[in-house]
Amino acid sequence: MELILENFEDKINQILCAAAVASIIIGLIQHPFPEGLIEGTSILIALNIIIIVNSGNNYLSEKRLADLVKLSDEQMVAVYRGSTETTTINSELLVVGDLVYIESGMKVPADMVMISGQDL
Repeated sequence: MELILENFEDKINQILCAAAVASIIIGLIQHPFPEGLIEGTSILIALNIIIIVNSGNNYLSEKRLADLVKLSDEQMVAVYRGSTETTTINSELLVVGDLVYIESGMKVPADMVMISGQDL
């Protein structure tokens, strides 16, 4: 609904809506019932097409952006879990007690206590 209402903030859509209402009123004054609605209704149909296409495009853009943000938050880290070999997991799966191997240039994936290291 929010994506649909955003379309009415555009001046062109406001003008088209006002033109459609005015055209329906003038058409009904000048012509009998069915013929008086033709021009105003065709403007409303065009306005609906514009709103549907714009809302669909905005929805897809927001969905792609959300997917991109989610993808950028993912970070794979090397973890020691009860062995001397590292296991690579997503940083969202870290739990208390995991020993994380951090290399130069990495983002720190969680709040941690540094056990050993230098120049960090």
